[in-house]
Amino acid sequence: MSKCSTIVFAVIIGSLVSRGWLTFADEKPKPKKPTPFVDRVVSYQIGSGGGQGEDKLPKIVLGPPKGGGKLMAGKDVFSLGKDGVITLEFVDNEVFDGKGPDLIVFENPFLAEPGNDPTYGFFELGKVEVSFDGIIWHEFSYDTASKENCAGYRPVIANSEKNEISPTDIKKAGGDHFDLKQLGLKVVRFVRITDVQSFGGKDGSAGFDLDAVVAVNSRKRKP
Repeated sequence: MSKCSTIVFAVIIGSLVSRGWLTFADEKPKPKKPTPFVDRVVSYQIGSGGGQGEDKLPKIVLGPPKGGGKLMAGKDVFSLGKDGVITLEFVDNEVFDGKGPDLIVFENPFLAEPGNDPTYGFFELGKVEVSFDGIIWHEFSYDTASKENCAGYRPVIANSEKNEISPTDIKKAGGDHFDLKQLGLKVVRFVRITDVQSFGGKDGSAGFDLDAVVAVNSRKRKP
């Protein structure tokens, strides 16, 4: 092989390696960085009027939210139905008690026009429970009248397809915030959501509509 050919060959190999298209046998692949999103649907039970989006499980409730904004309900959701319940797990990461809210649950509530009254709108609420091992559960004490500690109250603004708002941005993303400090917990890996206030939608669906669950304070799971 000529000197010129050797140089060209080296340049090509270097380019392939830098782009990740070529690796050497003794080179270990870099581990993927855990995302802040819930990773797995452990189980679910659909109540009366629920089931919309079931054919798209589990993907439809994993990953970032796709909110509809203040005045419109998001469509990329799974409807639990009246008294329906879903249990989810963070597999490669865990939620820890950090500064401020640690967890955000995104549903698809919306406000009545012009959208300047956060108490006037369409809300289907859910209670939230968390667990470290999926066996012992801790419930966030909630009140459907005041909407305190209810999921499904605050509109979802973050939308991975329409804007660049981070779903972990507690000031801009929307959704309902939960702080492990309220429960005296340091770390959790499981989240369970149960419908507690249902109404029928125009499409015939009913119950809490889950969009996404995101860890604000997240870290790689310890082996």
